[in-house]
Amino acid sequence: MEHCKNPWKHVCVSEDIKLYIQVRGENLPICQQCWGQIADQDEVW
Repeated sequence: MEHCKNPWKHVCVSEDIKLYIQVRGENLPICQQCWGQIADQDEVW
């Protein structure tokens, strides 16, 4: 199984993938917990 590849939290090993985001042309699997954190950021993609 693949694990979360949150670009802002490099140590997440969760396999509870909820969605994929595209960053610099690469599709990254994101777990539910990290997605909540990413969605709340003011980060501009």
